[in-house]
Amino acid sequence: MANFSRLISTVSKKIVKPFLPTPSTQRIHKLSLLDQCMGNFYMPIVLFYPKHQLQQGPKHLSKLLENSFSKAISYHQPWVGSLSDNATIHCDNTGAAFFEVEVNCHMDQVVHHPDLAFPPGLPWRNVPPAHDGGCLSVAQLSHFECGGIAVSVCMSHKVGDARSAFFFLKDWATLTRKYSNGELTCAPYYVQDSLMPSRPDGPLDFPVMVEPNTQDNIDFEKRFFLSESKIRNLKAFISSDKSSTVQNPTTTEVVSALFYKCAATAGANLSNTGNSSNDSSSQLVLVSDLRKTIPPSIQSTTTIGNILTAFSTPTYNLEDLRLPKLVSDIRKSKLELSNKDNFKDNTWISEMLEYTNKVNIEDAQSYLQKSSCHDVYRCSSICNMPYQDLDFGWGRPSRASMASAPFNNVLYLMNTHDQSKGIEVFINLNEQQMSIFEQDKNLLQFVTPLDDHHHVHDEEEKYCIGAY
Repeated sequence: MANFSRLISTVSKKIVKPFLPTPSTQRIHKLSLLDQCMGNFYMPIVLFYPKHQLQQGPKHLSKLLENSFSKAISYHQPWVGSLSDNATIHCDNTGAAFFEVEVNCHMDQVVHHPDLAFPPGLPWRNVPPAHDGGCLSVAQLSHFECGGIAVSVCMSHKVGDARSAFFFLKDWATLTRKYSNGELTCAPYYVQDSLMPSRPDGPLDFPVMVEPNTQDNIDFEKRFFLSESKIRNLKAFISSDKSSTVQNPTTTEVVSALFYKCAATAGANLSNTGNSSNDSSSQLVLVSDLRKTIPPSIQSTTTIGNILTAFSTPTYNLEDLRLPKLVSDIRKSKLELSNKDNFKDNTWISEMLEYTNKVNIEDAQSYLQKSSCHDVYRCSSICNMPYQDLDFGWGRPSRASMASAPFNNVLYLMNTHDQSKGIEVFINLNEQQMSIFEQDKNLLQFVTPLDDHHHVHDEEEKYCIGAY
């Protein structure tokens, strides 16, 4: 699967304009302070649909998706505008790129290696300038030899977060499903800078969280699966410990704690052998969606923007890495977060602004790759975003996934494609650390690696082959 160019044949590439032009009163989109901190890089999401679900032929599907895409972007004008500066998007109907490709292999060869379902070089990369043909949103329809298709998007994180991308895909799916008389009953609401305005001394000139330097990228991504029964066993294992203070841990709490513990243990072992520049201490940072705390006056069922904050555990030494303690500390930090106004006092923004005061941000490395005296692991969960329910008119996808991320010490949690209530985890570590991590018996007690050679049983086997 390494040589992508030999497997892909481009059918077409075009710029799709909004079905309706932007009203003159909505031409300027003001970015929030958190939007300003975010780099203008793509978030890549892909949905796979097998042949037996499709009722139309390739040409009809292509035309239908392109036309409904044009309608969808009419409701999402900032994603088809152009970035004027770090604080403003001109909604000037620049449009969105729409690729159609043929992939010369079966879908089952790509479904667990989804990078092939995106335009080469786009996922997680910076959006090119508008004068070079860059678009803030890109869609691709991929046709596989077996007759299945993939629908993927690369959406600028500058405009919104993963839930915002979900809302866009949901609107696109709705308009495709009801194309003949398709209109959205509830238009999306772009919060702009209403919740987190610019600083009193003016907006940021440059983003803080930028794409990493690919020349320095030596990270390894691996994907793992936890079935519902394994998650249940993990919760019971943690709750039954005499030192446990959380008797009803959530899935995100236990899974993020398990993966962080095993990754940090592997990192500490490298430190102790002299193969790491950091000491053996580490910390877990988790991203939190703030939509449930939006003031009722501007509440909407589809709020678009970067509406997030972050909270963290204490810094741990190797001997402190015990699952009950980790889960207890995660719960404690969440409760502290819920007792403050996270729009006026956003921990994540404060941390990034503090970083900008220490460095020349225009020339600095990515905030995510900043140097520290201890290792920082970051977790983002999209388990409560039902990408697996997105129906364009031919049923739910057999699988929803993301492209490989180039950020080190990062893990993503995502629901599985079926109703098994399982979790898929994407984790990025350097190669040495990954080789230790993936052999950890404490990890393998609960998880199944997703690769081409691992044999699985029961629920794991059902999940791993179900998408095929």
